[in-house]
Amino acid sequence: MLALGLRLVVPESQSLLEATRDLEPGTVVQTDDVTSVDVRVPDSVARTSFPSDAANQVIGKQLGTHVAAGQLLAPSQLQPSHTTVAPGRVQVTIPVEPYTASAGAIGPGDAVVVYSTPRQSRSDGALPSATVVVDQAQVIGVGRGQQGLSVSSGGGPIASMGSTGQPVWLTLDLSQDDGARVVAAGRLGSLDVALKAPSQAEKTPSP
Repeated sequence: MLALGLRLVVPESQSLLEATRDLEPGTVVQTDDVTSVDVRVPDSVARTSFPSDAANQVIGKQLGTHVAAGQLLAPSQLQPSHTTVAPGRVQVTIPVEPYTASAGAIGPGDAVVVYSTPRQSRSDGALPSATVVVDQAQVIGVGRGQQGLSVSSGGGPIASMGSTGQPVWLTLDLSQDDGARVVAAGRLGSLDVALKAPSQAEKTPSP
């Protein structure tokens, strides 16, 4: 009973994220702005704070409030804004047919290769060949809709959104050059995507 009483009075240590320096509203959080700390706080505080393994949900996001050095980070401190795009990156949304998108198995976070096939046949009558537009792209959103308005960055695989016969829309995270190639290829031909294994660089987090 004594041990139970002590656990109720002194919570167990939990690993959470805290700010390493004073951060002003509007600051885009960088890797060295946060650190993992083991603290004893009430469960109500821990539930509303970021755990140490959730740094990817904080880094690159914009703050909506002032955060003091040593203060625990919480979702309520982030700026409620549109999706943050990393410097030098663009987000391009493309339509693809469901049957070309790995039978609807593609979801946010997957890596894909993007192909383009000319809409017109070759002058010699031979079938047009598909070419690789982007060898590696990350899917950040999937959805269905005539104008892409139902794209969702938090949904599951395409198949979970029903079979309406409408085109599937994929939002891809790309470099600016790859984004330009995908846009141009979409104007000149049909785009298809295929699932692929993530590159080793993407599997290994940066130090």
